[in-house]
Amino acid sequence: MPILIQRQHPRRINGRLLRRAAKKTLESAGVSDRSVELSIALVDDETIRELNAKYRGQETPTDVLSFPMEQDVPMPGGPKLLGDVVISLDTALRQAEAGGRSLDDELCHLVIHGALHLVGYEDATAAGYAEMVRKGEEIRRAVQTPGAASDV
Repeated sequence: MPILIQRQHPRRINGRLLRRAAKKTLESAGVSDRSVELSIALVDDETIRELNAKYRGQETPTDVLSFPMEQDVPMPGGPKLLGDVVISLDTALRQAEAGGRSLDDELCHLVIHGALHLVGYEDATAAGYAEMVRKGEEIRRAVQTPGAASDV
């Protein structure tokens, strides 16, 4: 299950933790096929603001956006592209500080949240939001390990 991380931000992050969070999220939704690919893009506030304006009509930065690929059939010999999770590292840093959490904790939360959207979870209703929070916390507990080294 390839999980690609593209970093367009100078801040170093714990790539192993983010891959583990994405993998656990997909596995929890029954997606364990090695031929599925997911990408995570770590960007700045300006980049995510542009994406948020273009795709959601909101002219402000946000923390995470998910873009499903909606590819039913993979290219022969290639992976099925599940989609992209785009995270603003600038916003994640502010949210981590405001919430008294580490950047790793915040990024783990955002990767899980974004990946849950890619596998069909929605938070537009109170019930959907509650289910995403419950599922996200369950996955986060399974993923978190203290002291992992940064690798990206």
